[in-house]
Amino acid sequence: MRWKLTLFAAIVIGALAGSWIKNLPGFVVIVYEKTSYEMRLWIAVALVLALISILYLIFSLVRAVLSGALRVKGWHGGRHWRRSRRKTIQGMLAFTEGRWKASEDAMVGAAKTSDTKLINYLIAAQAAQHQNAEVRRDAYLRLAHQAEPEAKVAIGLTQAQLQIQQGQNEQALASLNELKTKNPNHPYVLKLLCRLFEKLQDWDQLMQILPALKKQQVFAKQELQAVELSCVEGILGEQAKRGNIEELNNQWQALPSAMRKVKTHLICYAQHLIQFGQMDQAEAILKPLIKKSVDEQVLSLYGMAETTNPAKHLAFLESWLNSNPDAPKVVYLTLGKLAFQSELWGKARHFLEQSLMTAASPESYLLMAKTLEKLDEHGRAAACYQQGLEFITKPKQKSPLTSLPAGSDDLINAELLPRFQKAQD
Repeated sequence: MRWKLTLFAAIVIGALAGSWIKNLPGFVVIVYEKTSYEMRLWIAVALVLALISILYLIFSLVRAVLSGALRVKGWHGGRHWRRSRRKTIQGMLAFTEGRWKASEDAMVGAAKTSDTKLINYLIAAQAAQHQNAEVRRDAYLRLAHQAEPEAKVAIGLTQAQLQIQQGQNEQALASLNELKTKNPNHPYVLKLLCRLFEKLQDWDQLMQILPALKKQQVFAKQELQAVELSCVEGILGEQAKRGNIEELNNQWQALPSAMRKVKTHLICYAQHLIQFGQMDQAEAILKPLIKKSVDEQVLSLYGMAETTNPAKHLAFLESWLNSNPDAPKVVYLTLGKLAFQSELWGKARHFLEQSLMTAASPESYLLMAKTLEKLDEHGRAAACYQQGLEFITKPKQKSPLTSLPAGSDDLINAELLPRFQKAQD
């Protein structure tokens, strides 16, 4: 309908304009070199209008042809894109299902016409890794870099993770160090470095990145504390293995001041001091911790520190117990140890009886047997040795040999078994 109105308007305008143009006075003369053309003005106007119409028709025809070609090309390209997208989805599903070869083939095939080449090649690299095809894995990573040169961090992280999974720790370390040089505060780079240093037991390197781990909030608070503790344990443990007490103390002093105030770190240091026989030094660390809070591990260690003045430490712990009636039951074993070291056999017996009644353990049985021997109660001592032996071998049962309770819910210290057997022999 619209074109009919347009045609009607054109005819009406043409009729009116044609009559007016035809009556226009004047001539148009066109001269080219020695040739001249003369025509009425309205004829010249008509020729110009006809030329404009022809040019317009030619332009419309060319545009229509080009537009059709573009539509055909777009349809053809869209078909390839849909096929590539379908293959990519198939590859993702195959990867999720653990069909590594199918996933690799689908991802590589789709990458040729895909607009997500980076993702295709990264997943293909992981699929190749699951097939232990390291050469193909590295080739796909190179293709990913060629496809997206700006995605160096993503490709580098994928490469490092795959190398760690494959046990290529040195190569992974090189990859992560390169990433860290260009992105020193990248959280995931720092996290992978942390886990790799823990795996390699490279505690010095781990100590160096701890401030960055904390600043970038790579781990939650508790997890970061666990990382710090493992680092401290690793550094001090290396010196303990070497048997070098001076270097142990030097390493402890080299730690940041804030880390030397952390309770778990102090406990770790005290444990190593006890191993080296530095009992007074260990006691000086543990005593303030007992005053600050009630902790079963600290109380247990305090009894292991056989200091030069056990009577003084016994008096301190007895006074502390009076102020902390809800202290862990391990305190009675610790008090029994201190009384035994002080040669206060009666007190030792009293506290060890409390220990056996509240939290029996192989160690409390052994120490009670030794205390009874000191009191010349050899028969009860022998029965106590037997009770301890049965506690280790049959912790769920109560021995009828003595009136001492056996207990049933405590952890068994298998290292004491040979000592019980030797006492029995």
